[in-house]
Amino acid sequence: RIMKDAPIRMLQAGLGDMLAKYIALCEWRITALINGEYYCEEIAGMMRASLKKIVECAPRMMERDEAAIAAVAEGLILSGVAMAFAKISRPASGLEHYFSHLWEMFSLSRGLPTELHGIQVGVGTLLCMKLYEDLRNVQPEEGAFAAACAAWKKENWEQEMRRVFGKTAEGLIEKEYALWHNNDPEERKRRFALLKENWPRIRDIMDAELPPLSFIADLMEKTNMPMLPRELGWENQDVQDAFVLSRNTRDKYLTSSMLWDLGLLEMYNLSPYLGQK
Repeated sequence: RIMKDAPIRMLQAGLGDMLAKYIALCEWRITALINGEYYCEEIAGMMRASLKKIVECAPRMMERDEAAIAAVAEGLILSGVAMAFAKISRPASGLEHYFSHLWEMFSLSRGLPTELHGIQVGVGTLLCMKLYEDLRNVQPEEGAFAAACAAWKKENWEQEMRRVFGKTAEGLIEKEYALWHNNDPEERKRRFALLKENWPRIRDIMDAELPPLSFIADLMEKTNMPMLPRELGWENQDVQDAFVLSRNTRDKYLTSSMLWDLGLLEMYNLSPYLGQK
């Protein structure tokens, strides 16, 4: 009863954070396949059931329907429970959260106010859904992989990190070399081989976990949620920087990590996604 009277922007933020779970669960299953990470079907099932309940009643959220608000609140609580059970953030967070995390870092570095996290996550979710629409048509190719490996230079990567992250870059670069090894060429080869071998299974995971792009876009439109980065004040370069360097802010395997392993990340321009809802 109290939460239904919250500002609409906060209710939308709660929904945005829950829509992220589609991407999070998809990435969780892919990384379990490629990196052997822990995965629990029971925990994932708990999140799927919560999502189903939320999306069925979400259009009534704008009417401040108590059942719709309760479903979102319950889903957010269950997300925390799921992460506690799994002891990792996988059940609740994937690349869509990293768009928000990096935009928040940009805001802090520029002395600008930040948008609500869930609002940015909702926009990030829509970007990721558009990425996966394209990824369904991709096939791992040895030629693209070899060309990307040959073109990638440590010096260029460090320069990009410093351009985007400023003084924060040094700590991230240090962690990459000391702890994460996301850029390790041998590990990249290993992951590419597994991606190529398991690509039919990965496409099946995409089909099983992700609803149609039109479903998410329609739901966000019905609830008057922001759908484009520019509605939040982000320029195309901010979006592209967050996308390309998301994989270098932690040792977490993301959709952007998978695209890098396939040799496609640097050539993947999100600009076509940014002009229309």
